[in-house]
Amino acid sequence: YFLITPHRRYNMRTGRIAVMDFKGRILFEKETPATASDFRQWVVNGQKRYTYGIDDPAAVHVTLEAGYVLLLDSALNAMKEIHLKPYKDVTTDKGQALDLHDFILLSDVHYIAMAVYPKHVTNIPAVLSPSPANKTATAVIQEVNNGIVVWQWDASEYPELYTSSTACNNFHDTAVQDYMHMNSMCLDPRDSNLIISMRNLNQIIKIDRKSGNIIWRLGGKNSDFHLTADQEFLRQHNVMLTDSNQTLMVFDNGEKGRREYSRILEFRLDEQKRSVVSFSSFRIPEPFTEHEGSVQKCGGNYLISGGTANYILLVNPATGEKRMELNANQCNYRAHWVKDINGILR
Repeated sequence: YFLITPHRRYNMRTGRIAVMDFKGRILFEKETPATASDFRQWVVNGQKRYTYGIDDPAAVHVTLEAGYVLLLDSALNAMKEIHLKPYKDVTTDKGQALDLHDFILLSDVHYIAMAVYPKHVTNIPAVLSPSPANKTATAVIQEVNNGIVVWQWDASEYPELYTSSTACNNFHDTAVQDYMHMNSMCLDPRDSNLIISMRNLNQIIKIDRKSGNIIWRLGGKNSDFHLTADQEFLRQHNVMLTDSNQTLMVFDNGEKGRREYSRILEFRLDEQKRSVVSFSSFRIPEPFTEHEGSVQKCGGNYLISGGTANYILLVNPATGEKRMELNANQCNYRAHWVKDINGILR
């Protein structure tokens, strides 16, 4: 089975979650009070849980998606809403909310969430000619346990990220600059650190979950790993670990006017030597995905959500055989493969 959240882009007033099988049949669907995103299943402490984001029209939208995450039990009964927490520079008194690009559930009371916070900063390098009245869309990651923020990462503390930006970086302008556009994060269980994707840097970074320091950079202007031209990715989404956490898999969107086709990339990295041990790429035989998109391995196949290209595809990358192909008039941020949905269907 797989979980999806079909919606019409830029329309926050309608949304739904759905469960489908690989014959293309809808087995369960439910309308949501606003656009839903990233409907996924978790198994934590032996219990099945589900989460999805709700794009709250009343929230402050620095980027496209902002709102809260809904936590549900195995039968999709709502347990609680998860909102942005006020902590240090981050406040919530004016409608600030979570960024719904990604979320990690560690237990019913322990999670990692992300946000984009409009912030005036004073550490933009002078070479970028920053306005004294600048505002940046500052990426924030919060780890919360039992209602307490136990760790927070603030991208504005790392000024090198300003110079690494390739888009939305007119710091001399007073409009909010989304210079990073963080859109994906995953935990590396080998060391408990975070791997995050930044669309507007064309870069993936690993950060220390204690100090917040950047451990390494992959791609972009200042990659710690040498990449060939074929290995360079553009506007990527949905970075995750697969193959027993040995392989970094990337939905490589491509870029309008530069490389208008999308790919799935797989990297095996030697993090100590900062080298690419192995690499493979698969050009998706579907229209270019300018925004959104995801990939997940299902056995020897890729389950791909085409995001704003409005398709879902199950394909064998070795042969190119399409095992399932769904085309629609709505986009879908991600598709998540699950082994069973006991509890939802009764």
